[in-house]
Amino acid sequence: MGSTLTVGNVEIMALVDATASAPCSLMFPTLSDEQWAPYEAQLDAHRNIPLTIPSFVLRSGGKTIVVDTGVGAKNRPIFPNGRLPDALADAGIRLEDVDIVLATHIHIDHVGWHTTLRGETYAPTFPNATHVFNRDEYDFFTSPAQVPVWEHVRDCVLPLDGAADIALVDGEHRLTDEIMLLPTPGHTPAHVSVAIMSQGEAAVIIGDVCHHPAQMIECGWSPVFDMNPALAAESREKLMQRIEDDRMIAVGGHFAHPGFGRLVRVDGRRTWQAL
Repeated sequence: MGSTLTVGNVEIMALVDATASAPCSLMFPTLSDEQWAPYEAQLDAHRNIPLTIPSFVLRSGGKTIVVDTGVGAKNRPIFPNGRLPDALADAGIRLEDVDIVLATHIHIDHVGWHTTLRGETYAPTFPNATHVFNRDEYDFFTSPAQVPVWEHVRDCVLPLDGAADIALVDGEHRLTDEIMLLPTPGHTPAHVSVAIMSQGEAAVIIGDVCHHPAQMIECGWSPVFDMNPALAAESREKLMQRIEDDRMIAVGGHFAHPGFGRLVRVDGRRTWQAL
């Protein structure tokens, strides 16, 4: 299906900032080999979980919206530098033409290109965009107690203050008439997913509600990155049920590119089918 999906009047383009992998035993240390057995084909030969570090471009209501900005190019010790600006250029999208930048949450691999080093300071990568954050998420990560803990907040988020338009939003905020934020907390305090509903069709960008398709079936599986595993599992089950009930296309951020698929029932069991 390539890297572009159309949902009603909305175009969703999946772009790759970088790729990585992590041992399943490291990401999900409480799970046994037997639990992973049904999903063995979705691991690599070394039992690593392949991870796409993506960004999504939505076109809706005359707006160009970037959802998550990858890891950036800040020489992180555990990530390769990303290439999102080049990927956007390859797609014919200029940085100055982006209207809205939305972060599903404020983790290192989702806000990396919010800023770019220019000289000795970090400046907004998307100079004309409104940068949208859930208010509770922003308040948590930028609080005096948390800023020293998260290096990426200091160089990806805080430099936006005073240099870019920042919009702090609550609940099921609408970016356009066709795009709405869905609160899905647990992975981080106020993680959001992005629902697209247009012309009777629906899709949802799930962010880090799931890192691997197995979690769409095994909703109780929480990776070490979930800050509140119990709440994350609850959000995961609620969202997966809504995806099934509303026949939504799911867009899994860290899944194999482009991450588009559906949840279907096979012999009564929920199953992920990539498109």
